Amino acid sequence: MKSGKKKIWIAAGSAALLLLLIAGATIRYFAAEAAGEAALPPEQRIKRNFDKAFDPDQSMLARLDNLRRSFSSAQQIPADKRHAAMVDAMAGAVNRTLQEFAALPPEQKQERARLLREDAEKTLAYFRRMPREKQEKALALLMSDEGGRAAFDNAVNTATNVLSPQDRELLGPTFKTWKKMLEKPR
Repeated sequence: MKSGKKKIWIAAGSAALLLLLIAGATIRYFAAEAAGEAALPPEQRIKRNFDKAFDPDQSMLARLDNLRRSFSSAQQIPADKRHAAMVDAMAGAVNRTLQEFAALPPEQKQERARLLREDAEKTLAYFRRMPREKQEKALALLMSDEGGRAAFDNAVNTATNVLSPQDRELLGPTFKTWKKMLEKPR
């Protein structure tokens, strides 16, 4: 075999081996993440996935995947506890988002407020594309029990007591969009 062809075969073999190693490492990473998530109780998985689903730094696909995972985890909880776990996780994610915003350095707040506003607008548009019956059912479930109202009251308290007036002004459009989501569909 000529030395030119030999070099090509060696390079092709090395590239194939490198691709196999990368694919193997990727598979091991996702398998380890799935195993770590499987070890958590469903309630904690829901909270973890809702936190990731509300993270504006993640891509929309990653956030939707985390939201899907949280609903899958909810199916493993008894029906009488499922609703409370979902509402608690969602309200907790909103509350943590506000607390993280308050802790940001001032130079990062403008950009984060923009990301949160855009995310709220996209979420509202997605929610409004759902059939009216589903929207009404979701709103009724969200606000039907004491735990749901208390969890959202806690988020309102965070907005009032933890955020500065400047923070509330930056997040004003986001709050208005979230409020629209909680109103009955027209």
